Order: sequence, then C-alpha cells, then structure tokens
Amino acid sequence: MLEEYRVVIPEWEHTYQKSGKTMTKYWLWKDRDKLPKKHKEVLRQTALIQRNKAYCCNSEGEKFVKNPIKAGKPNVWVLNGQDLYNAVINWRLRKTVANYYHNYFAEYIKEQLQPISIPAGKYLSISCDIYEIKRGNMPDASNMWLLEKFFEDALQECGIIPDDSPDYVMESGRKRYHWVETPSERKLIFTIKFI
Repeated sequence: MLEEYRVVIPEWEHTYQKSGKTMTKYWLWKDRDKLPKKHKEVLRQTALIQRNKAYCCNSEGEKFVKNPIKAGKPNVWVLNGQDLYNAVINWRLRKTVANYYHNYFAEYIKEQLQPISIPAGKYLSISCDIYEIKRGNMPDASNMWLLEKFFEDALQECGIIPDDSPDYVMESGRKRYHWVETPSERKLIFTIKFI
C-alpha cells in the first residue's frame, strides 16, 4: 500500500467559458454622471429611449458602449472562490461550473488512480500545488479552495474514496503556488496522504 498518491493535471484549465461572446452593455441615462470624459463631451442632452430604458447617446443617437474591451469576446470566468461568496456567480452558474470541474478532474483521476483502501485508524490529507504563470490579478492562494473541493467531489464520484466527509478526509486545503515561465509548465499536482 502506498503512503502517498498523486494526480497531475497538465496545462490545467484555470478559466471557464460562460458564453461564446460577452454581450454589449450600454451606458444608462441614470449613470450619466459616471460617463468617461470622451462621452460627456458629446453627450446629447436628452436620453435615448429604447424598450422602456433610457440610454446615454451622442447627437446622432448612437449609444455609448460601457464594456468596449470585453464586448463580443468570449465571456470567461477565472477560477476564484471569492466569486462564490460575493455573488459574482449565481447559483445556476455555480452548479454548472462545479459539474464541469468534477468531470474535468475525473478524467485525470480515472487515468491515474485506483480506489484507495483507507486502513483503520487512518485518514486522508489532500493538498494541491499550483504551477502557474504569474499574471496580474492572481487569486489569493486561499481563494483557490475550489480546486480541492471539486477534486475531492470528483474522487468520491469516481469511487476512489468512499466519501469526502471528515470520516475519511481529515485534512484538506493546503495550496501552494509555484511560478513557472511557459504554458507547458502549468499544472496542478494533487497529493493524497495518509495521516
């Protein structure tokens, strides 16, 4: 019996595509005081009314785009547990994302693990090493708790462990970033140990 098991997920998917393209958002009339200077200079003095909504526009009636950088591009969510408790993600999307990552992790779990027999008096400790290219707005390590949660759920769903309750998993949640230089070095390493 091994004392330690590992699952390696190369070039892991740290984003989830919510939709093929981000919808264009327009500046509402009620927010005209927050308009960027370039729009304030050409703002028409009366609102443009469409479908019972009042929009900011220029003298030709062209609405001002509020999200010009994201509009039309894929709508992507970067994995970050903070978004689940500050309501950035609604419950429907949360369920969809969880199912996606359960299935994603399950592919690697099935390839790399057999069911783990837990000896009497022993429990499991599960940790994650995150090999990632450092970029702006990286989630805090503590906000990457979703990795262990989704991984442990997938372990259970694959029949590798009987349950992810404290009856079996006594320790969970150690995460550590390791900075790498190239996309091919990006990976997750989940480590399962007996304690």
